[in-house]
Amino acid sequence: MLVEYFMALLVIMGLTATVDKQSRRFSSSRQYFGHLAAAEELSNLIPDNYEGPDPIFDNSTDREIIAALGTTARLHCRVRHLGDRAVSWIRQRDLHILTIGIMTYTNDQRFLARHIDNSDEWVLKVVSVQPRDAGIYECQVSTEPKISLAYKLVVVTSKAQILANRELFIQKGSDINLTCIAPQAPGPYTHMLWHKDTELVSDSARGGIRVVSEQQMKTSNLVISRVLNTDSGNYTCSAENSNSDSVFVHIIKSEQHAAMQHELGARLELPPLSLLLLAALLVLLASPVTPSPAAALAATAPL
Repeated sequence: MLVEYFMALLVIMGLTATVDKQSRRFSSSRQYFGHLAAAEELSNLIPDNYEGPDPIFDNSTDREIIAALGTTARLHCRVRHLGDRAVSWIRQRDLHILTIGIMTYTNDQRFLARHIDNSDEWVLKVVSVQPRDAGIYECQVSTEPKISLAYKLVVVTSKAQILANRELFIQKGSDINLTCIAPQAPGPYTHMLWHKDTELVSDSARGGIRVVSEQQMKTSNLVISRVLNTDSGNYTCSAENSNSDSVFVHIIKSEQHAAMQHELGARLELPPLSLLLLAALLVLLASPVTPSPAAALAATAPL
């Protein structure tokens, strides 16, 4: 009797373990299929050909670029979400492809493409701008269909002018006062800068330097007080969208200044001998020739 009871107990325990194992298997299966259904539902929301957002242009860049004759023009095109597409620059008047990516596809080497890795900006650089370069240029993206943005390049003839001789002789200890104008610079305002040789003129290092610019009047005035020998050099005035102008300043001692003034006055008072001889010859040629009495009598005698 005891043996039969023990055997029955083992059978009941085995059935319980089997039922519990099957229950856990069912629960795991149900959880698995639940995740699978959720993943399938999410995949239905994403198109089969999904490749990320489409490229779009950043319209914050200037679309009209003004460049002075002979300067360098830069057309900035920004494209967001470019992906693996390519950016090209095309000249609209003849549909000539100028650049693709950073490669140039024209024999005119003045056209260059510039791009910084991991940036959205693609720049068309036009070196030594000529009048024929004026017109419309397209920044094009190789989507399907293609998208493009038009840019207008305007070429103007403008030159900054320093109102002084090309060479100036300034006495040491006196002041330099230079005025620059750019009346033909495009736009209502013009930003102007001064350079000595290759460095920007500023008051930070030397002191005694003052630059006063009137952007609306398109003028700039440079004053350097109590000049030193180190102030000798080439001074350049550059105006926005204009060609620059330069003068060379020599710093001299007072004795040199007096000697140069004396030499200049002597040159003005005593013209070269060749000029004197030429003037005398011109006077002789301009004077009427009066015949002598004997020559006049011989001319009236009968043959």
